[in-house]
Amino acid sequence: MRNDIVLETQGITKRFRGLVAVDRFDIAVRAFTIHSLIGPNGAGKTTVFNVITGIYRPEEGKVLFQGQVLNGLKPHEILARGIARTFQNPRLFKNMTCLENTMAGQHAHGRAGFWSSILRLPHQRREEKKIQEQAGEWLHRLGLWPFRHELARNIPYGCQKLLELARALAAQPKVLLLDEPTCGLNESEKATMMNFIEGLPKEGITVLLVEHNMNVVMGLSDLITVMNYGKKIAEGTPEEIYNNPVVVEAYLGRGESNVVKSG
Repeated sequence: MRNDIVLETQGITKRFRGLVAVDRFDIAVRAFTIHSLIGPNGAGKTTVFNVITGIYRPEEGKVLFQGQVLNGLKPHEILARGIARTFQNPRLFKNMTCLENTMAGQHAHGRAGFWSSILRLPHQRREEKKIQEQAGEWLHRLGLWPFRHELARNIPYGCQKLLELARALAAQPKVLLLDEPTCGLNESEKATMMNFIEGLPKEGITVLLVEHNMNVVMGLSDLITVMNYGKKIAEGTPEEIYNNPVVVEAYLGRGESNVVKSG
């Protein structure tokens, strides 16, 4: 493995009954880059995310993070290692406030034990204060501070997407998996999301991005991997992918003739 590869899958395969959703799939994500994973609907992209984050276990192959095998670890253990994610449809604690949701992202790094929390010992209070301050910083940066005391279910959809991003970032990830971060956003919200994602590698956060909007993909990506029917069919720079006939055919074959050019 190259020294600059932070996240890698080697020949992972995931089956659901008779269906092969991911078929001996390889991807190698370089540190401090934005790497996009694209393909038609049903290509297997979200399944790859679910395998990487421990929601699914692959029947074959390995997932490696910083050279260490992740196979068999539970999602919270993978989060604690340094891989966080968002979902296409935000999975928030709807009856908790925005501040509480963001604070929840740091639970994998909490050190206060059961009795410390019950008895409200000084160590636990100091830790909670620090967690609250860090959560507040992300809410400020994503423009959500005015909503900090609002229940997550009561804020607009675009803000919910940003809130899930804030929660993921509060987990202090080294690698961030973003599943359709601009889906359902208006043009202004998309621009805000893109600008924020673009700056993450400079802060030491590597991004693996699943996105259907090709304007977003082409505008953000250092490298693009293309899937179809569970397999990798192409990989390259945005320019190489834009001009790749195999990629165009994969989209055209699904009746999405405008996807590659216009998103």
